[in-house]
Amino acid sequence: MLDPSFSRLAVVGVVFLIAFLAYASQYFLLYPHLTEPEYVLFNICVACIWITYARSILTSPGSPPATWTPADIDFDNADAEDGNAREETRSLVSRGAKWCRKCNAYKPPRCHHCKTCGVCVVRMDHHCSWTNNCVGWRNFPHFLRFLGYSAFTCCWLFCLLLERGWEVWAQRDLPSYMSPHTFLELSLLVVLLFTDLLVAFSLLLLFIRTLWSTAEGYTTIETWEQDRHNALARQKRVRRQQFPYDIGIWDNLCSAFCGSSNILGWFWPFSRTKEVGGGLEWEVNGYEVVAATWPPVDPDKGVWMGANAPMSATVYDGGDSGDWAEGVRRRQKEDMERREGMSKPQDATARSAIGSGSSGVIAPKWMNEEGETLADYGVDDDHEDIPLAELMRKRAGRKKSNID
Repeated sequence: MLDPSFSRLAVVGVVFLIAFLAYASQYFLLYPHLTEPEYVLFNICVACIWITYARSILTSPGSPPATWTPADIDFDNADAEDGNAREETRSLVSRGAKWCRKCNAYKPPRCHHCKTCGVCVVRMDHHCSWTNNCVGWRNFPHFLRFLGYSAFTCCWLFCLLLERGWEVWAQRDLPSYMSPHTFLELSLLVVLLFTDLLVAFSLLLLFIRTLWSTAEGYTTIETWEQDRHNALARQKRVRRQQFPYDIGIWDNLCSAFCGSSNILGWFWPFSRTKEVGGGLEWEVNGYEVVAATWPPVDPDKGVWMGANAPMSATVYDGGDSGDWAEGVRRRQKEDMERREGMSKPQDATARSAIGSGSSGVIAPKWMNEEGETLADYGVDDDHEDIPLAELMRKRAGRKKSNID
């Protein structure tokens, strides 16, 4: 992921790249060889790229209202025994809703706090440095359209440039003064071919990956969470849990486009941006029990993450199982030895905590196969948010103390 501090420079770079590929190719190479319909259609596609890219940058991804409260929160009816609201009063909105310590407000399901933007983002997909903005509920359709139009137009441009290159190759035996292009035009053709090939390949892979995840109901962040959960399940450290927000390909795509089922609207670059209220409640597939939330509880969360962790952080010591704790310390020590790029003070602190048998184990953050952590997607996961069940348990405990 690109460093967010370079985001504005990255946006300028993207603008210049679009202009270079779209207009330099036409002005110097393609214009005399394009038919009028091709010329008009190609520039319509370029205009769609500009519009969707601008809307991806300028449209707010959407943050939950400061006054928003989950509809099924009823502290007076909270079950003091297990800390959960009673099943008969539960609605979908509470499944995964938490309390954000940074914003000091409720955070709906599928919402994350962006460490770069400093706000909670509804249905956060990731923080995109290339747009200098988060991709969330309100601007995800614009972002997906941008990827689609960009990938399609770059592939079309590559075919047009390849056609010009083939013509030059076919006439390679002719004298240079009979070549269809000058030396400078040939040099530009080579640069455009390689640049466009690289951009088209990257955008096409990104578009297919994003569209595939969207059709399965996942955001980019939830794909990472699913990989993490699968890793824990393979280690038999947690019960395998079904992803709750996969409600079928068609409904998943409609949901990603802010609930719209108008297919033509999915492609229309001027489609109306939906309000944030539609991203506060989510339909689930019903494959899991009512009390299950996503992401599932991670046994490594609550492990002390370093000297800067808050004093109130919960330390997971494995209870009465000394063998389990020793196994954790051994695995953590092996992981720390394999990890590269950590500073020496951190290594010393980690080995000291592990070697001394302390229950406060420093846990390196888990990475997927591509070496990414949640922080690489812009998520601020340094401090755990408080689940609503825990809030209700504390509230019920305070009420009981007051009664006594």
